[in-house]
Amino acid sequence: MTAFWTPDQQALAPYLEAKGLAEKCLQIIAAALQPGMTEADCQLLIRDWLRAHRVFDPARPPRVRFSGRPSRRRFGLNRPGKHRFRPGMSYILQCDAVLNGYAAKASLCGPEDHSQLAALVQQLDAWRQALPAALARGETPQQMAEQYPAIRQHYRLAPLTGNLPEGNRIGEGPLIPGLWQWQFSLSEAGHGVAGCEFLVVDDLGPRWLSDGAEALVVDTPTLTQ
Repeated sequence: MTAFWTPDQQALAPYLEAKGLAEKCLQIIAAALQPGMTEADCQLLIRDWLRAHRVFDPARPPRVRFSGRPSRRRFGLNRPGKHRFRPGMSYILQCDAVLNGYAAKASLCGPEDHSQLAALVQQLDAWRQALPAALARGETPQQMAEQYPAIRQHYRLAPLTGNLPEGNRIGEGPLIPGLWQWQFSLSEAGHGVAGCEFLVVDDLGPRWLSDGAEALVVDTPTLTQ
């Protein structure tokens, strides 16, 4: 294959640094979760951590969801942000870190031994492993979506230095070369898993930028990406 574009490692570095900060933030806040904390409390902790490290963007507020605790719905007590964390509940922590204009998303869930998530994790991991190979064969993300209809995916081209081929536009066809920020999720029976990763498309072919499997997060059908 003739090399037409290769990502600059210095251009990739800010995205990786921003993603590392976002992931570190969520790990610290997850370790600080206490019974009785509301979703809003947790969101404020994430926001304050990001602010302290100068990577918070008011246009990209953190998102937190607690789920899995059976309870009666009472008027006024189940509004977004009002759910309180209790032992045995699962949590969803999501945030964006913006470093000098470079934005990266991160997701984290718990607890890791949540038995209802195992099958969903396997399904999502199968899609994750299949996507780069399918794109390399010339398939489009839309064609992949037809093969995995239960998986939701959102992706966008991240601004990156480099000479992109002229005449290519983002549409329904194959992905143009560049750095793509990908979000994916799978929900079933009130539980779900999701993740956020960077996908590089260049002369070496499509590939996930991360070395290993990305951390998966619990999701709920009502969670908006």
